[in-house]
Amino acid sequence: MYIKNALASIVLALGLASSPAYSYVLTDGTDVGGLDTFIAETTTLANSSEAVETAWASGEAGTTLTFSGKTDPAEFQVVQGETSIIAFLLKFNPTYFLVKDAQKHVLFKNEIEIDWGVFNLATYFPSKDPSELELSHLTEFNGNGDVPVSEPATALLLAIGIFGLVANRKRVKKSV
Repeated sequence: MYIKNALASIVLALGLASSPAYSYVLTDGTDVGGLDTFIAETTTLANSSEAVETAWASGEAGTTLTFSGKTDPAEFQVVQGETSIIAFLLKFNPTYFLVKDAQKHVLFKNEIEIDWGVFNLATYFPSKDPSELELSHLTEFNGNGDVPVSEPATALLLAIGIFGLVANRKRVKKSV
């Protein structure tokens, strides 16, 4: 009985410690994660070529980024229960992504849910209503190479391993 309680406590603690603090969902129930981390913005890029955007993003990120792909035009969805939090599906699982409207480039680090880009529209495009926003394009950098392994998956594997060891020990004790 003591082992069951200890195991249940460990699994519960690992589950709570590894779960994200907050997550947004779309109207169809799709979990898109939380807000991605803002890195920089500019209105001074001469053009939106692959080379110019990659050079600027690399300088702002403090690391050498590689171009993964561009979605033109960028389509987004407003998350459920919010008026200015938007999400869009990312095609290349990037570590960084850049969003551009007619005048501004905004760079984010993709950290919470690698399949989705999520940001607060009112913070970076304050004069835009989601229904009026037209994003020129979405550029993704680094692709699959630098995507970190999520901690919840690691914690779950550890919990399954501990459970397996305990179950095996009980089975061995019963057979002796």
